Amino acid sequence: MPVIWQENRNPGQVVQLQANDYDEVQNGPPFTYGIDSDASADIKTKFSIDNDYLFANVQFDREQQKEYFIPIRISDSGQPRQSAVSILHLIIGDVNDNAMTEGSSRIFIYNYKGEAPDTDVGRVFVDDPDDWDLDDKQFQWKNGIPHDNFRLNPSSGMITMLQGTQEGEYMLEFVVTEESTFIPYHSVDADVTIVVRELPEEAVDKSGSIRFFNITKEDFISIPRDAHADDSLSLKDRLQYSIAKLFNISVSNVDVFTVLENINNTLDVRFSAHGSPYYAPEKLNGMVAQNQQKLENDLGLKIQMVPIDECLIEKYKCESSCMNILQKSSVAYVIYSNTTSFVGVNAFIEAACVCESRIRNYCLNGGTPKVGEDDACDCIEGFSGPHCELVSVGFYGNGYAFYEPISACDNTRISLEIAPQTDHGLVMYIGPLNYNSLLPLTDFLALELVKGYPVLTVDYGSGGVRIEHRHIQLQAGKSYQLDIILQKTSIEMTVDNCRLSTCMSLGAPQGLNEFLNVNAPLQLGGTPVNLLQLGRQLNWTYIPSTQGFFGCIRNLTINEQTYNLGAPSVSRNIDSGCQRAVAVAVSFGIDRNFIIAIISCVLLLLIILLAVVVQKKQKNGWHEKDIDDIRETIINYEDEGGGERDTDYDLNVLRTQPFYEEKLYKDPHVLQGMRDPSEIPDIGGFLGDKKENCDRESGAYPVDDVRHYAYEGDGNSDGSLSSLASCTDDGDLNFDYLSNFGPRFRKLADMYGEEPSDTDSNVDDDQGWRI
Repeated sequence: MPVIWQENRNPGQVVQLQANDYDEVQNGPPFTYGIDSDASADIKTKFSIDNDYLFANVQFDREQQKEYFIPIRISDSGQPRQSAVSILHLIIGDVNDNAMTEGSSRIFIYNYKGEAPDTDVGRVFVDDPDDWDLDDKQFQWKNGIPHDNFRLNPSSGMITMLQGTQEGEYMLEFVVTEESTFIPYHSVDADVTIVVRELPEEAVDKSGSIRFFNITKEDFISIPRDAHADDSLSLKDRLQYSIAKLFNISVSNVDVFTVLENINNTLDVRFSAHGSPYYAPEKLNGMVAQNQQKLENDLGLKIQMVPIDECLIEKYKCESSCMNILQKSSVAYVIYSNTTSFVGVNAFIEAACVCESRIRNYCLNGGTPKVGEDDACDCIEGFSGPHCELVSVGFYGNGYAFYEPISACDNTRISLEIAPQTDHGLVMYIGPLNYNSLLPLTDFLALELVKGYPVLTVDYGSGGVRIEHRHIQLQAGKSYQLDIILQKTSIEMTVDNCRLSTCMSLGAPQGLNEFLNVNAPLQLGGTPVNLLQLGRQLNWTYIPSTQGFFGCIRNLTINEQTYNLGAPSVSRNIDSGCQRAVAVAVSFGIDRNFIIAIISCVLLLLIILLAVVVQKKQKNGWHEKDIDDIRETIINYEDEGGGERDTDYDLNVLRTQPFYEEKLYKDPHVLQGMRDPSEIPDIGGFLGDKKENCDRESGAYPVDDVRHYAYEGDGNSDGSLSSLASCTDDGDLNFDYLSNFGPRFRKLADMYGEEPSDTDSNVDDDQGWRI
C-alpha cells in the first residue's frame, strides 16, 4: 500500500517502517533499516532514515513529481545477518493551489454491436495542474441545454452515453466553476468531442492480437502533453496507421478496439482490418508477425507475443491439453486520461484446459443447412466437406498457404492426402514465423518429402526428433494418405492407413516437454519464413527444407476438424481445388503416364484428320481438268441445242479492252483563242474533244465498251439469230403483222416478214430509218 505525503508540507517524519521475518525469533527482529546504496542521488537527497522512521528532507510539489519509489535495505539480527531490499511507494498529495483554464478533450467509443447500455465514457476536461481538486469544481451544460444522447454529473463532471446512441460525432459544450481556500471563484468553458463507432461482431471474431511489453494503457491511448503539433498521434493511432499501411488499406478500415492492461507489465491489444469482408485472424497475425521488427521500430515499443496465446507456455495455465477461447462482452471497457478517453470492447483470450474441435455451426461456400438435420449442409457441386469446405489445394513448388493454427493437445491427430508431382518439397509447416528475443520458443512441426519418402520433424521445445519413412516411396502422380499422431510420449506417422510395421514409423519426443505449443498459422505447400536462419537462431537440431511442394493436398483434418483448403487466409501461387488439368488428375490418383498416353492419342488423331483434309484438297486439284470451266458469264450446257458449239470457248473475247489511248490534254479556251474569228466552229470536233475529256476524268463513269454475256464460242462477237428459224412450228414464227406497224417498223418487217417488193423497199426510205 502506498504512503501519501502532502505537497507544500515542511520537512519531517513521514512514516514508521515495519518488516516481517519468517525465521525463528532469534533470527528476526530487531531490524536495521537504511536507504539502499544503489538508490539514485535524488532519493538519497530527499529522503533519510533514522532508526525505523523515514523522513522527508525537502518540501515537495506534486506538479513537479507525483510519486517516488524508495529502495530500503532491511537487515535482521540473526547469525549470519540476512538482508534484502524492499521498495516503498510514496505518493505526493495534491493541494488545490492553481487556477484552472479552458480545456478541450476527445472521447472515442466503440459500441459493440450497438448494444452498449448506459456507459460512463469520460469526464469534462479543463487545464489544471492540480488533479485532486474535484470537490472544488462544479459542472453544467453551456446555456443550460442538455444533449439528448448524453447525461452529465454536475459534481464529478462524468459524461454518460445513453443506451441506443447512434454512431457519429458529437460536440458537447460545458461551463466549469471552481473555488478553494487558495484560489477565488472563477468559471471557464470546456468542450468535449465524442466519436461513436459501432463495431460488428465479425470484427471481434476475426480480430488479430498483440501483446506489448512495458507500456501502460493510459500511455498507449494518450497524446503526449509535450506534443504541440495539431496532427500529433497517440500510440494507438500510430498502430492503426501502421496496420493500414501494412495491408495497403484505408485507415478507416482498421479498428484498434481493445486495450487491456495485465498485472505483469504487459498490454493486450486487439485489432481488426477489412476490405470486403473482414480479414481472417491468421492473415492479420501472420502479416504482423512477419513485420514485427518494423512495427516495433515505428512505435518504439517491444512486442512480446503475436498473437496472444494463453497456452503458449507449457503447463502455465493447464497441466494437459489447452486451447484458447475468445471471450467478449457488450459491457464497455473504459480508459480515462486528461485530454483523451477510450471506450473499447472487453474482449480477451482465456485458456480452457480441454482439446475440442472448433464448432462450425454454419455452411461455407454458398451451402445451406439441411432442414431437420443438425450440423449438416446442402453443398454446391465441388464443395465436398461436411460444411461445404473446398477440401483440396494445389501447389507448384514456389507457393504457400496459411490456415488456422492448431491447439496444444495431449493427443493430436493429423490426416491428409497428398499427390506429389516431384520427389521433394515442404508439405506442412507449423512453427514460428520469426525470432522473438522476449519469447524464444522453439516448438515446430515439419512434414516434407525427401527423395520421395515422407519425413516428419517434430520439436516440442526441448529437442527435435526426425522420423524418416523408408518403407514406401511416393510415386509422382499417385495419391497417398498420411496420418500423424502426436502424443506426450510418442510420435507416429502412417502411410495409406496401413498398420503394419512396414507402413508405420515411430519416434519419441526429446527432452521434458510434452506438447507442441505454437501460436502461428498452419502452413501448407511451403513457407515464406527463412527456415535456415530461424533454425540457427532457435538452435534447432534439424532444419527443414525451404523447397516448396509441387502437387495436390486434399482432405486435411486435425482432431476431426476439416480444413477449408481452397480458401486460405494468406496464399501465394496456389491452385484452389486443384482445378487445373494435371492437378485434377493427380487429386483423383491418375498416373502421370496415363495422362501422357491420352495426350499422345489426341495428337495422333489431329495428325490423321489433317492428313485427310490435305489429301482431299489434292484430289480435287487432280480432277480439275475433268471439270468444265464455269464462269459467271459462261453457261455449261449438257444438252445439245444450246448453241452452235458447246466446247473450245475463246475466253479472250471476255477480256476488257483498253479504255482509250493516252493523249495530251488541250485546254479548249486556249484553242479558242488561237482560232481565226472568221473560221466556222467544228461542232463535231468540239463534242468529240469534250467526250475524250470526260473519259480521262478519274471521277467519271467508266468509258463505253463492248461486254459479252452468255458467249458460246465460234470466235464471233455477233450473235446468230438462225436458231429462231429452227422451230418445228412455223406458225409461231409468222411476223407478217409487222408490216401493219407503219414505216418505222418497215425494216423489221422486211427482215422477218414476206419478201418486200422493189417498190416497197424504196418507199419512204428516209422515213424508215427514223427511229
